[in-house]
Amino acid sequence: MTTRNLENITIHQFRGLKELELKDLGQINLLVGVNNSGKTSVLEALSIYCNSLDLRNWIITATAREGNPLTTSPTPILTSLRWLFAQEKHQTGIIFISGDGQFAVKKIKVTYEEIEGMFSQKQSARFNSLEKLAELIGTEYKLTNEEDVLQLKKGLSLKIELNDDQSKLLDDKSSHFIKTYQIWENDFLLSSDEIIDEYILLKSIITTTSHCSNIGQIKLLSDASFHNFKADVLDLLSQMDSNISDVEILADPKSTDFYAGIYIQHKRLGLVPLSSFGDGVRRLLHIALKLASVKGGILLIDELEATIHTEALQNSFQWLAKWSKEMNVQIFATTHSLEAVDALLAVNESASDLVLYRLEPKENLTKVIRHDWSRLKRLRENLGMEVR
Repeated sequence: MTTRNLENITIHQFRGLKELELKDLGQINLLVGVNNSGKTSVLEALSIYCNSLDLRNWIITATAREGNPLTTSPTPILTSLRWLFAQEKHQTGIIFISGDGQFAVKKIKVTYEEIEGMFSQKQSARFNSLEKLAELIGTEYKLTNEEDVLQLKKGLSLKIELNDDQSKLLDDKSSHFIKTYQIWENDFLLSSDEIIDEYILLKSIITTTSHCSNIGQIKLLSDASFHNFKADVLDLLSQMDSNISDVEILADPKSTDFYAGIYIQHKRLGLVPLSSFGDGVRRLLHIALKLASVKGGILLIDELEATIHTEALQNSFQWLAKWSKEMNVQIFATTHSLEAVDALLAVNESASDLVLYRLEPKENLTKVIRHDWSRLKRLRENLGMEVR
C-alpha cells in the first residue's frame, strides 16, 4: 500500500484538544461531531503541523475563523495566537503534535511566553518602511526628536522544536531542530528567515468564507492554466451550472482603472463577473484552484458541503475524489451533513479512500470513533445509522 504524507496524527495539546488520535488516515478524511467538538481545531492543528516555521502561517491560521488576512482583525492578533495554545499556567502555553507518514516532521512542540520590551518609534515597522522608501527614491527620511520616543510593547516568544524521527524523544538533539521567534504587537512585517523545505508539507485551508475574497484567486487560476488544469476546473463548475463554458482573467475595457478580475463565459448570460454568481459556483472554483495549488500535499476544508446544493453534492464529490488521487492530495474536511457523508460513500470504492472520524468530547480528552469506507457503508446502507 502506498504510504501517504500523513498516516497517523496525535494532537497531544492544541487549543482545547488533548490526546486526540486520528489513526490509519485515508485519502479523504471526514471529521464529524456535535458543535464545539473540536473539528475545526483539528484542521488548525494540521495547518500548524505542516508548516510550523512560517510566522505568516501562524497568523493566518489563528485568524482564519474571523475571515481576516494578516492586516485587520476584530480580535488582536496576539490574542488570537494565544488561543491556539493549551493554557498551562499564566503567561505560557504549549502545542504538541506527533505523526508519521512520508512527511519528514514527526513531532512538533511549541511553547509561548509573553514578553515585554522597550522600543523607539524608529524601530517600528512603519518607520522602517518609510526609510526604505526614501532610500529607493534617492532622498532621506529622518525622525525628529519628538518622534523618537520609547514605547513599551507586548509580544510573544515562540520556541518551536521539531523532531524528524518518530522513535526518538523530542529532547534527542541528533534529530532535533529548534527556532525561537518573537512577535510584537502592531508589527506585522513578519518573515521566516530560515525556510527548510523538508520541514514544510504543502497545504492550504479553506474556510466557509474564503471563497468570498478575490485575493489570490487570479494567481490560483493562472497556476491552474499553466499546469493544464483549467479544463478540469471547468468540468467541476459545470456540475453546478451546465451553461458555464469558460473562465477567464480579464480587465473591464469600460473601466478607467486597470483592474483584472475573474469572468465566466456563460451560454445564456454571456461574459459575467464571477462575483455575479452564487456562493456555490465561487466555492467550487475556490476548492478546485486550491486543490491544484497543493499538489502532493494536503487540503483542509471547513464544512465541505457549505453552499453546494444537495443535488450537486455527488457529482461535485466525484470530481473531488478523482482529482485528489490524481494530484496526490490528502483531504481533511469537516461536515455537519449526512447527505455529504452519503455522497462521498457513493463516489469512493475502498476502505482507504474514505475514512470518517466522529469526535466525542469527554471531560479531559476527545474520544475518536473511526469508520473506514467499508464499515461506514454497512452502517449507512444496511442499518441506516446516524454517524455524525
